Amino acid sequence: MLSPITSVLLLTLAIFSYASHNHTEVGCKHDEVEFNPEFFKIDEDISITEGRRLSSSYPNLRIYPYYEFLNSAPSSYQEYIQKELAPPVLAYFQEALDVKYPIKTLLKLESTTKKICGRDIPNVLSTGVKADYFMIFDSVSDTGSWVAESTNCGLAADTKRPIVSTTLFNRQLFKEADGNVLLHEKNIYLLLHEMTHTFGFSKNLYKYYLDDNGVTRKGHTKELRLSGKTSIVVDVPSLTNRLRSFFGCSSLAGAYMENSGSSATMGSHFERRQFGYEAMTSGLIYQQSY
Repeated sequence: MLSPITSVLLLTLAIFSYASHNHTEVGCKHDEVEFNPEFFKIDEDISITEGRRLSSSYPNLRIYPYYEFLNSAPSSYQEYIQKELAPPVLAYFQEALDVKYPIKTLLKLESTTKKICGRDIPNVLSTGVKADYFMIFDSVSDTGSWVAESTNCGLAADTKRPIVSTTLFNRQLFKEADGNVLLHEKNIYLLLHEMTHTFGFSKNLYKYYLDDNGVTRKGHTKELRLSGKTSIVVDVPSLTNRLRSFFGCSSLAGAYMENSGSSATMGSHFERRQFGYEAMTSGLIYQQSY
């Protein structure tokens, strides 16, 4: 089985290095409504338009976390998200992910933008932040069966990569760890999973993937039959080559995505029968969730 780190990053790198949700069964929900992204003209360095560079020459992805919308939650909940849960996850992604087309000055949205992610635009997005990615954290108390919801709210007009996203926690089911090490570990995995969706691991974003030359990919997603059911297959070189090596199958068409479950599950997770406990599968297995 591929390690969670390996396979999560391989698909995500298709967006960032080479460019570019509500859960119900497990508590993640996304892709349940039609996706109509907003595109924002930002100051990206798009001078690299041909060929690949060594990944070591790309700068690390800079993420700006925004916690102000958590103010409606109890103070202990806010503190848990802001000081215990989010920092190690953000540090991991900022160290692990590089961005081919970084923002040269400040990440800021046009003055005409009044709403983002269904909320009033944060002031810092109007004045600008030193970052390549803006991540909004929020929470509600809901009686539904979902634990967390992730949404891509804005894409860069030139490279089509996500630049503003949000993760919404349901306080009824997503609990602060309060010193429980195992619960904290479970929450870490959930946030890793959710943020990976926002980076582009979503059926609504596959069509915006770029190739090594900064050109929108064509033919990298297809529908193939697997065990009598049709599955979306994602075929980007970094991921497909790794899978072929791991499974010892030189003709593997790519990564088979989940072909059952709700609209929040199908197409936006790895196929459970092939990937088992992988971090980007969906559904609950005893002693492993999200």
